[in-house]
Amino acid sequence: MSVAYEFPFTDYAFTDGAPIFDVPERARAQRPLASVTELYQPSARSVAAPLRLTRRGVVVLSVAVGLLAAALLAIAWASAPASAGGAGAAAVPASVTVEQGDTLWSIAARVAPNTDPRAEVAHLQQLNHLTDVAIMPGQLIQTR
Repeated sequence: MSVAYEFPFTDYAFTDGAPIFDVPERARAQRPLASVTELYQPSARSVAAPLRLTRRGVVVLSVAVGLLAAALLAIAWASAPASAGGAGAAAVPASVTVEQGDTLWSIAARVAPNTDPRAEVAHLQQLNHLTDVAIMPGQLIQTR
């Protein structure tokens, strides 16, 4: 038995129910969907014993984890860049002569690469008694 259903393209509401589809007879036949494999519980002899840690084992494991953490911290400390207050501060010149195309921003980025350029520009303005950011080539800018 087959029932046709017409979908009204102008009306999107289903007022008389869902469409009816024709399912062939061979698809309705009852048959197993998958093969079934019976599982058996393993014997007690074939299962490994659960892991149990003694107090000594817990201490040894804790020490091993602590040593691993200390080694990782030492590696991280050794690979960290030098701080701005260390050897980098001595390399900053006391004054800079403004070149063609230089701005306070570029000078601030050159003399203090590890700090916020906005704060360094404000520091340079205050140090050199500048009211704005306009500078001229040949001008001497104090950096410390």
